[in-house]
Amino acid sequence: MKNIILGIAVCFTTSVNSQNGANIEFKITSSKGQTGSMKINFSEFGSMSEFNMVIPQMPGGGIVMKNLTQKSNPDVTYTINDKSKSYSENKKTEASKEDTKTYEVKKIGEEKVNGYNCVHAMVTSGVESEEIWNTKDIKEFDKYSETFKNNKRMGSQKRDDALKAAGCDGFPVKTVHKGNEREGDMTMELVKMEKKTFSKSDFDIPADYTKNGSGAGAGAGAAGMKTQQEIMNMTPEERAKYIEEMKKKYQK
Repeated sequence: MKNIILGIAVCFTTSVNSQNGANIEFKITSSKGQTGSMKINFSEFGSMSEFNMVIPQMPGGGIVMKNLTQKSNPDVTYTINDKSKSYSENKKTEASKEDTKTYEVKKIGEEKVNGYNCVHAMVTSGVESEEIWNTKDIKEFDKYSETFKNNKRMGSQKRDDALKAAGCDGFPVKTVHKGNEREGDMTMELVKMEKKTFSKSDFDIPADYTKNGSGAGAGAGAAGMKTQQEIMNMTPEERAKYIEEMKKKYQK
C-alpha cells in the first residue's frame, strides 16, 4: 500500500559519547488478513527502520525490509540484509522522484486514539484515500518527518505540507489506507514510543557486511523481488506466475 508508512524521526539533546533518541513501533493489519510491523530507532546519529509484513503468497511468507540512514551521509539510504550480511546504497537522486500528486485534506474532527488527543482527517490524492489520526501530544512532532521526508517509500513531504495547511498535522497515531476491493484496507497504529539512548555504532554498517550493487539489497527489489505495492497491484494470474518464479529461485 502506498504511503502506509509515514516518515518518523525524533530530535533530542546530545551528549559526548551517546545520544538520546527514540524507539518507535507500529503494528500493521489488513482487511485481507495480512499482518506486520514497523520498528524505528532514531537518534542524532541516524535512523534504522525495519518493516516486516506477513504475506502467505510470498516465498518465505512475507517481506522484510531494513533501511539505515546516517546523519553523516543524509543523501544515501542503505538497505541492509542481515541474512546474507550484505547491504546496498540508494542515493537520493536514484531513489526518489518528484511527487506530482495533489493532496486534498478534510478535517473530520477531534478524537482520542490509544490515549492520545488526535485530529481526525481524510486525505485524498486522485483515486487514493486514507484516514489519519495525528496528535500533538508528543513533543517536537514537527521534526518527526525530518529523516524520511525525501524517501517516497516512507512518506511524502507534499502530503505532510497539505496536512499542516489544513491544521491536521502531528505525529501519526493511526492511519487507514483505503484500498480497492482486491487490495482491502491497510491500518497502521502506534503501539510504542519510548526514549532510548543510542551510540554512534548503533547506526554503522557492520564491518563484515559486503556491498551489493545500488538498489540490490534485501527485501523489495532484491534479486527480482517486487515491492509490496507491486505484489498487491498484480492480477491473480500475475501473482500466481510471480510466486512460481520466486519458488523456482528460492525454494530449490
